[in-house]
Amino acid sequence: MKPLCSDDKKELFREAYQDISSILAGLRDQGLSDLEIFEFGKSLIDHFDPVKMDNLKKVSDYQDALFREANDL
Repeated sequence: MKPLCSDDKKELFREAYQDISSILAGLRDQGLSDLEIFEFGKSLIDHFDPVKMDNLKKVSDYQDALFREANDL
């Protein structure tokens, strides 16, 4: 896949913005508050943060190692 040019990226962002705006309006129409929507969005961003994901993986691997060691005792 070839790298996207600046105009292609702008178009993709425009389309994504329209899609996200529509989804958020739908959530608001269903009764969710702006704060609930904001907190959910923030949790999604945190979930896909590569640094946080790497830290969670390290913690998970460490806990797995501890459990394996405890099972061996």
